[in-house]
Amino acid sequence: MPTVAAPIATQSTLDDLGVPLSEVTFACVDLETTGGAPPESRITEIGAVRYRGGEREGTFQTLVDPGVPIPRFVSHLTGIDDFMVREAPPVEAVLPSLVEFLRGAVFVAHNAGFDFRFLNHDLERLGYDRIPAPPVCTARLARRVLTADDVPNLRLATLAQFFRTSARPTHRALDDAEACAEVLHGLLDLGGRLGILTLTDLREAVRARGRTHLGKVRLADGLPSVPGVYMFRRPPTDAGPGEVLYVGKAKDIRARVRSYFYGDDRRRIDAMLAEAGAVEPHPCGSEIEALVLEARLIRRHAPRYNRRGKAWRRYAYLKLDLAEAWPRLKVVRKVSGRGAYLGPFRSSHAARQAKDALEEAFAIRRCTRSMGRSTRFAPCALADLGRCLAPCDGRVTPERYEGLVRSLQHALSSPGELLAALEGRMARLAQQERFEEAADLRDRLASLTAALARARRERWLLEAEDLEVEVDGRRHRFRRGALVRRGDETGFSWPLPLDAVEEVDAALSCLGSARVTRADPAPAEPVDGGAALAALRRRLSASRR
Repeated sequence: MPTVAAPIATQSTLDDLGVPLSEVTFACVDLETTGGAPPESRITEIGAVRYRGGEREGTFQTLVDPGVPIPRFVSHLTGIDDFMVREAPPVEAVLPSLVEFLRGAVFVAHNAGFDFRFLNHDLERLGYDRIPAPPVCTARLARRVLTADDVPNLRLATLAQFFRTSARPTHRALDDAEACAEVLHGLLDLGGRLGILTLTDLREAVRARGRTHLGKVRLADGLPSVPGVYMFRRPPTDAGPGEVLYVGKAKDIRARVRSYFYGDDRRRIDAMLAEAGAVEPHPCGSEIEALVLEARLIRRHAPRYNRRGKAWRRYAYLKLDLAEAWPRLKVVRKVSGRGAYLGPFRSSHAARQAKDALEEAFAIRRCTRSMGRSTRFAPCALADLGRCLAPCDGRVTPERYEGLVRSLQHALSSPGELLAALEGRMARLAQQERFEEAADLRDRLASLTAALARARRERWLLEAEDLEVEVDGRRHRFRRGALVRRGDETGFSWPLPLDAVEEVDAALSCLGSARVTRADPAPAEPVDGGAALAALRRRLSASRR
């Protein structure tokens, strides 16, 4: 039967991961097995020891009859053979006592995935709850707080020698569990000097990847454990705060910032941490406020290490240039001059696709040559195909061309007939087995419908001078699309400026379930067309699959 030393007080589950490590109960576990992985291999011995605040609470040790022969090389390594386990209980008889021993404790093991996998396999097979993840692995923790100059490798025996533990690993379960427990306490002592003080800190350290920057973890010491936005800066100088390197948001600013120092395998983050000398917190009261503030700070500071927030430089608009004598569609990077705009698009390629879709439906001129009312030159092939009204050779009157332009403008605000016609043409191309042409038209139509749907949502928000909404029980005010935080926000004009796209997107992402409590004037979106646009986008997406 299992040997259990000392009665164990039941501890409640540690829901608060911010609990200090001195108040955490750890159960260090070691298994001996017949091989490398279940279900082919079985447990032959279990050893465990519980500690809380550095004090031992009890031990658990038992041999286990695996029900299968123990390979000779395993017996040579562990000293456990078939004769030793002949009278031992099967794992079914051992697990009830082990479950009680582990209850309320944080599971610890060296190379913990091995022991964790074996125990959970048998627990699940026999109808018990699995041990909650993640386990604490002393090998991974050692990788966080020790360097190659400290130890040549992360074997348990090497770490036990480094910390001069009284228990030394012998490939027997209880001896190895005891050695693991002493190594854990040595690692926690070193980790405490580097800022690993709570269970949250410990789990972040064990889970992290990449090179550590624990020497800078103190930068997080004064940060609040609240939702909000944080900014990594270079060290301050006499001239003022250092350059903003990176902006991010988190549900818990302090915990998120700490996680960076435990290791991050993204190269740009590693380089950023090497330069960082300060972290500036900006607490927020809600998710929408944090999203908007993050977008604003990225726009204001243009941090070198933020990828998100810089994409707007690649955005483009589709412009119907009404300043020209014979208006045409253009892909442009900024708003200027008289015209009707659609966008911004996420790329000039998407804008060109929407342009091609509109030119598929409207015989507007496509040439880039400058033209006055009386300019004349030889027409291109599109005129003979009926794809252009060809003002270049005088075959169309200014009045008729202006009517075409007005029809195009109307289609951008009420696109139902336009989209139906383009979808019908796509279907006819497919029926004629002109699949490549149909696919090209589908992609153009997808870019156009995405831009039209986006424009509806943005204008709904931007046209309200004073809008108050309730999201998840909190009220927020918007002025022409800008969240009011300080009171001096003036909002945005239409078409939406490129550098405001991220902020408005952030606001719209949270307003799907919002309740409007006040609006002046009332925000309005055309009733007709919204459902048709959404349905068409679903059909186009399905056709790609």
